Amino acid sequence: MTGLNQTRSRTRLAPLMALALSLPLMVLPGAPTLAAGKSVIWMRVEVNDQGGEHTKVKINLPLSLIEVVVDSIDRGDFMAEIEQEHPSLDIPKLWREIRKMEGEEFVTIQSDKENVRVWKDSEFFRINVRQEGQTEPNVEVKLPLAVMDYLFETDGKELSFENLVEKLRGHLPLTVVQVKHEDEHVKIWLEEE
Repeated sequence: MTGLNQTRSRTRLAPLMALALSLPLMVLPGAPTLAAGKSVIWMRVEVNDQGGEHTKVKINLPLSLIEVVVDSIDRGDFMAEIEQEHPSLDIPKLWREIRKMEGEEFVTIQSDKENVRVWKDSEFFRINVRQEGQTEPNVEVKLPLAVMDYLFETDGKELSFENLVEKLRGHLPLTVVQVKHEDEHVKIWLEEE
């Protein structure tokens, strides 16, 4: 599959995954309610495809609905599967070493077709991909370091979706992923209302 086809395939996959998560939740009784005084955090997904069929998709999900799915996952099995697939990779140790690095930029890949940059600043872990002929990144990923710390330093069985959401609150609104490719644009962001 060429890079162009892979990018198109990925841009169409994000909204389908979000939609797949949301459909069973729409019929579940007793979805978690918000704690008194807390505002709602929404995950928003927007896909605009101006080529071909001019498709436009918008998905808006409160994180409380996503929590239902996350809480149904056996975290022990999930972490065991990751460890089984990568038995020699100590992900928490790798993350601790990345956090200790003084330099901001630690991976740069430059080729005729695209440039990839992976770095961290004082608040975020970032990944940018810029394809040839473009002045701005085609793919941007931005994750708060506090969230990454929590994910990699907490034992899988002790992960709490509520604690994870609290780590996000100080960074909202937050564009987590943005993909721009020719006539296609995908944006996934979180905001509080």
